[in-house]
Amino acid sequence: MNALAQAPETAPTASSPSGPSDRATTFQPVEGGNETHNGTTLLVEAYAAIWLILMAWLVLVWRKQADMSRRIDGLEQALDRAAAKQAAAKPAPKASAEAGGAQ
Repeated sequence: MNALAQAPETAPTASSPSGPSDRATTFQPVEGGNETHNGTTLLVEAYAAIWLILMAWLVLVWRKQADMSRRIDGLEQALDRAAAKQAAAKPAPKASAEAGGAQ
């Protein structure tokens, strides 16, 4: 059998709420707790973390964009060199061949 099914049920004590009507409907701070963080401090830290993550992401995107621009410039230069090389290898048509072909 399951260990949870065999566990004895404890009777509710006076300090624990037994039903929805016994629960508090407003915030009641815990007295004597060991939490030392203020809600405002946590909020500022959360916003700072979000801003840091956003800035790091923007720097990464900026660097990728710069790398992509360099690669595109290199490809454009390679295309220009290939086109110039192809144009230099192709002989220029002669004027007499053009005139003879038209008749």
